[in-house]
Amino acid sequence: MDNDIKNAVNYIKSQISGMSSDDRTEHHNSQKISYDKEYKLFSESYDKGVCYLCNKSFLTISKNNPCLHWLLRRCKFKKKHFKSLYEKYDYYELSAFLHWVSAKEKGSKNINNLKEEMSERKKFEITIKWKNIEWTLDCSHNDFIGHGGSQTDFPHWHFQMRIDGKQFINFNDFHIPLSKDDQLKIMLSEDKESGFCHSFGYGGFGMQETMDALKDNFDIMNEHLLAGDAENGTVHMQSIITTTDGSKIDAEVINDARAMSQKTDKTMRYCLDKILKDNKNISRTTIASPSEHVPDIAKRTERKRR
Repeated sequence: MDNDIKNAVNYIKSQISGMSSDDRTEHHNSQKISYDKEYKLFSESYDKGVCYLCNKSFLTISKNNPCLHWLLRRCKFKKKHFKSLYEKYDYYELSAFLHWVSAKEKGSKNINNLKEEMSERKKFEITIKWKNIEWTLDCSHNDFIGHGGSQTDFPHWHFQMRIDGKQFINFNDFHIPLSKDDQLKIMLSEDKESGFCHSFGYGGFGMQETMDALKDNFDIMNEHLLAGDAENGTVHMQSIITTTDGSKIDAEVINDARAMSQKTDKTMRYCLDKILKDNKNISRTTIASPSEHVPDIAKRTERKRR
């Protein structure tokens, strides 16, 4: 690993640890204002079919001005053009754009960045869907170090792109260099003592951020989650109710909750909570999991080191 990056990690850690709570709040608010402004521009441009980065239609391609909207394949983007993209934009810039467009279309359910589904051999492993396109961003620990004694002896990552399920860009087509900024953010994110946390913001929430939010604020999320979201969208919720004394549960309770859910479009969990809130004899447990509509992470077979 580059000594300059190691030194930068230690410097940033010292800066973060030396910040007062007021300084942290001021820094957070400043970043939020900047983020809100950029995301608003992205969202308004997206709705018009225009790229906020180059201010041109998604249908256009200018070889003299590489732009990330090419990856949406609404223009005559070809595999040979990809190199010009990663030479201009680093991993986090490219990843942020794909997170934003995917979440803009269908929320977090099309962004599988779930840690439990990521291989322990990987620094990152993410599959993102948008309309008829699927992208996978992949970096193993060996990629991050660089394959010694080879032409890829530098920190890099891999990219796959599928259109209508068909090959367009394969993992082994490119070894994409990780910028120093990429390496710095990855190392800081992995350092639990750094206090650093990278995020693509509310506009780029993936399934991991959604499940974390559900875990940390279940009651709040349950209040706003719609039945349609739970059954057909982002998360699957299964409610289990039992009596504390072993007696049978009145079927009318379930029927009333189902009727309430159909009328209000609230989840069964929410409706059961409302109906049974004063019943101390009934215990309720809810299991939340990513829905079956979340794409599987496309797996890359790594080259074995001798």
